[in-house]
Amino acid sequence: MRFINQDINPHLLKEDCVTARNIRNGVGILPDNKVVFAMSKTEINFYDFAKYFQSMGCKNALYLDGFVSRTYLPEKGWTQTDGNFGVMIGVTKKKDK
Repeated sequence: MRFINQDINPHLLKEDCVTARNIRNGVGILPDNKVVFAMSKTEINFYDFAKYFQSMGCKNALYLDGFVSRTYLPEKGWTQTDGNFGVMIGVTKKKDK
C-alpha cells in the first residue's frame, strides 16, 4: 500500500487489492509531521487500509507488513506476545523535568 500526498494509489482499486484481505499494519505522517501507527485487528484489504490513513488526515502512509505483525499495547488491552520478532518499533515518551 502506498499513499502519497493524500492520494490513494489507483492500483489499489484493482480487484486483487480489494478482495485480498489480511491483517495489515502501516505508518502514516500527519500534516504536523507526527506519525500514526495502525494495525488492523481483523482482516482488511489494501484499499480500505489506505482509506483509514486518509480519514486520519495523513499526508503520506506506507504499509509495513501485517502478516507477521504483533502489537503490545497493554493500556488498550492488546498484548500479542506470541510469534518470533524480527523488527520491533517502539514508541516512548520523554519524561518532563
